[in-house]
Amino acid sequence: MGLACIFLFNHSCAQKLNASILLEKSLVAHGGKKAWSIVSEISYLKNIELYDSIGKLEKEINQKIKHTWNPSSTKIEWNNFDDHYVALHREEKIELFKNNQIVLDSQEVAKAYDNTKGALYVFWQPYKLIDSNARLDYIGLVTLLDSISVHSLKVSYPLDPTADVWHYYFNEENFMLEATQVNHDERISLIINESFEDKTGLFLNKTRKSYFVDSLGKIKYLRAAYKYAITSFN
Repeated sequence: MGLACIFLFNHSCAQKLNASILLEKSLVAHGGKKAWSIVSEISYLKNIELYDSIGKLEKEINQKIKHTWNPSSTKIEWNNFDDHYVALHREEKIELFKNNQIVLDSQEVAKAYDNTKGALYVFWQPYKLIDSNARLDYIGLVTLLDSISVHSLKVSYPLDPTADVWHYYFNEENFMLEATQVNHDERISLIINESFEDKTGLFLNKTRKSYFVDSLGKIKYLRAAYKYAITSFN
């Protein structure tokens, strides 16, 4: 009788879990909503390694990134051979500089805009999911890579026809963000959060790996490895 009650209680709790509750639980696991909301700025170094389909390193990119709030801005600095680039995104305005000279090429500027928005989106999780334009749908428990049981949350942006559809995967027990998945340019990327930092109390990404996977979720090959090192936090 006691075991039956425990089973029914757990089953009932699982049924009651929805998108809003799942996000709230993950925010608590990542430091709590208040801790996220009082951040004024954060700076960090980001290392990116890109690999081809046979595991050969194609390219390595090192970026210095700073996000600020009130007013909001993102600044990314990086070098490409002997050239130094700075992309500065303030509110909805983007400026791109190459060796202290403003870049006017529309394609390069558009790419810089996407990179600055993307940098904040992928780093500032799960808090960035608190967005009135985001539609959150709880899918339930799923298994990643045939071994990792996680809560699955589908995230879409109906008001933006160009926006990707994401899936966020949260640890079944502690609700930490384990991974994300996105279908972009007809390729499916599964990004695994391998470790979290412990300087901010928010448990942000420290190391991640991105894999191209097939339609069944099987790994095709490692596409990218990411490392983050926080340099300042207020």
